[in-house]
Amino acid sequence: MRRSISRTATIWPVRAAVLLFFVLIATLARFPGSPVARAQDSGGEGQDCWACHRQANLNGISGTRTSIALCLDCHADPQVDEWALTDRSPLYIDQAAYAGTVHAGIACVACHSDVARNPHRSEATVACGDCHATLLVHVNMGAPHVSTDCAACHREALPVSRNGATGRVVLARVDDAGALLDWTDHQIVKEADCTKCHTAGNAVGAPAVTLPARSIFCMACHDASPTVSVALLDATPVKTDYGAIVGLLVFGLGMVLNVRFYLSGQIPGHPGLTAMEKLNLIAAGTGRLIFSRRIFRFLQGAVADGILLRRVLKESVGRWVMHSLIYLPFLARFGLGLLTWMGQAFWPSAAWTQTLSDKDAPGVALTYDLLTLLMILGVLFALVRRFILRDRRLRTFAQDKVALALLGAILLVGILTEGVRLLSAGTPGDVAVYSFLGYAVAAVLRPLNLTWTSVYPFIWYLHAWLVVAFIGYLPFSKFMHILAGPLIASLDTARKGDH
Repeated sequence: MRRSISRTATIWPVRAAVLLFFVLIATLARFPGSPVARAQDSGGEGQDCWACHRQANLNGISGTRTSIALCLDCHADPQVDEWALTDRSPLYIDQAAYAGTVHAGIACVACHSDVARNPHRSEATVACGDCHATLLVHVNMGAPHVSTDCAACHREALPVSRNGATGRVVLARVDDAGALLDWTDHQIVKEADCTKCHTAGNAVGAPAVTLPARSIFCMACHDASPTVSVALLDATPVKTDYGAIVGLLVFGLGMVLNVRFYLSGQIPGHPGLTAMEKLNLIAAGTGRLIFSRRIFRFLQGAVADGILLRRVLKESVGRWVMHSLIYLPFLARFGLGLLTWMGQAFWPSAAWTQTLSDKDAPGVALTYDLLTLLMILGVLFALVRRFILRDRRLRTFAQDKVALALLGAILLVGILTEGVRLLSAGTPGDVAVYSFLGYAVAAVLRPLNLTWTSVYPFIWYLHAWLVVAFIGYLPFSKFMHILAGPLIASLDTARKGDH
């Protein structure tokens, strides 16, 4: 009797624990955020295979081979295409040919991450960035191919097309005769052939020639890389931006001459110093500033006088409005471009990076065009003050006319470039309308019915070389105060305090 009571006392806690476990599982299944609920897919779109079947460990060789074998158990059978639904791309995998591909040792579900479900089909694009995040940098430098699937370039033997719904350049699904194309060879090339798309009359709206990626000068107003070429980052042939190289050399020469001119003067309280002694004194003073409390006053001056133009506002409201319309939108475009580049360099697969890199994203297109419009208004205001109202306080020299002409030309040709880009890419009107300046230009030019993919490179280079001319001319003009003014104002604030 005691033995029976003892056994019962031992069994009941076990039964209670088992019952509690099943109750817990049933309870978890009711919550939409639980793994079980996600596996059941209550939305009616199918069921995740891993809800019932144990997924192999893809981090190990054995698990990877098991996963591949599971897929090839059907897909290596020549009859697999007879089992599949009609109007489907071929599904048969030649096992011997697949074994010689670069991804032969990678589990199929690692790339086709959404295929292990019922119904058994893959809808999402292969997520190359999950493994090749750093390689996306060469694509996203200046975002020349942000709307192009990796396979479109690196599956060399297959034609490409533009998806009318998304605007993305993707692998074509059918050939010219309408027959379904075979995507199953998995042959990847590292060095993509740019002429696959970049030819006259191409079907995807790409420029007729390969253009340099956006480089250091483009960073002033666009997302771009702080380089003149991205060829060192990847084996893919990339054009070097020779315009940026020329501009940098001229700009550097101008800055050297400016520094030489500044050093020819006298530093108060330190007469008779040589140029090298002046440089040493400036370097020492800079070090003391950085490691002192005055650095906070310097930063305050950088914001108040360098960005918000406080001193200009005290002198003249009209002058402040003119400067602000040009300067602040420029800073905003530079900041937005810098943020985008940082995302492309460090988080290329992030959703926010992909959105910011997409020139046709509604918010991005609208913001960039709105800032451009404000800059154009600022240039027009400057022209009115100098040449129509003829403000007596303004002395207009030839270099002022050149600088304003270059700045105005950059903005106007930039809008023209955007309009031709929209026409070249065949961007749908409901998407292009957010780039309202470029959309208006495209509407005016469209009746000309030109081969826009061939026109676009000429307009692009015109815009680029105007930027090169402006940057190169900057150190030799009065526009040098764009760089020197904020620095001098901030140093004065740090030396004298707020005033």
